Amino acid sequence: MSTKKFSKGFLIRHLILAVFFLLTTYPLLWMTLTAFRSEGDALQRPLGLPARWVLSNLQEVLRSGRFAQAYINSLLVCVVAVFLAISCATLAAYAFARFNFRGKNFLYVLFLMGLMIPVHVTLIPLNQLLGADMLGLKGSLSALIGPYAGFALPVSILILRRAFEALPGELLDAATLDGCSNLQVLWHVGLPLAKPALNTVLIFNFLTMWNEYAFALTLLGASRQTVPLAISEFKGEYDLRITVVCAALLLVMIPLIVVYAFAQKQIIRGLTAGALD
Repeated sequence: MSTKKFSKGFLIRHLILAVFFLLTTYPLLWMTLTAFRSEGDALQRPLGLPARWVLSNLQEVLRSGRFAQAYINSLLVCVVAVFLAISCATLAAYAFARFNFRGKNFLYVLFLMGLMIPVHVTLIPLNQLLGADMLGLKGSLSALIGPYAGFALPVSILILRRAFEALPGELLDAATLDGCSNLQVLWHVGLPLAKPALNTVLIFNFLTMWNEYAFALTLLGASRQTVPLAISEFKGEYDLRITVVCAALLLVMIPLIVVYAFAQKQIIRGLTAGALD
């Protein structure tokens, strides 16, 4: 057994995985180390360990009122938009997966066609639609919530429909026989069983919305900012303070890590939660 465990193929596979791990984690490690070093040290020894660990970069970022407000703005927009996207996508995907109705396939294909449209080609129409001459939402955070949630629907419905179609029909039918309505079946049986897919959709949408730049730049303007716009404020006209930017990026990563860690735990629990409850 030990010979099989440490075979040539085993060593090659783990060597490849180790190299891939180093390649993917090194940029994060470099960014973290740079955030805790002085600007001169980062320029003179970019690949070495910090000569002296400093907190001034993080303090400067946290003292920046615009960055703190942008952080709150991004959290608010992402939480509301992800909630709206998952709520609407869950109802639509469950209907596509469990019910037969006229125009079902046409509507589903219509949603999927959204995956074929580059979202940034809608910037000009949205700019006009949300402008002062029409809806008057441009410049507010509400201008981002609607587009973010809308553009998240196609991929969310695609993933969730496949998840609901894979559920054991016997469990859903048993809940119906026990007197549950369609919404109660979805809430008490469908959602617990589909937690892995729900968390996949949550992670994907949150990452996409948190890092989005073009829509925020176009629809918010100079009065309000999200995190990607606030990071660009640390870039001077003729220089780039790399240590401060890395400190800002380090703070930006915290919600992403929290969301991913929470969802990863729920994915494992969700595999059997619906069948055991």
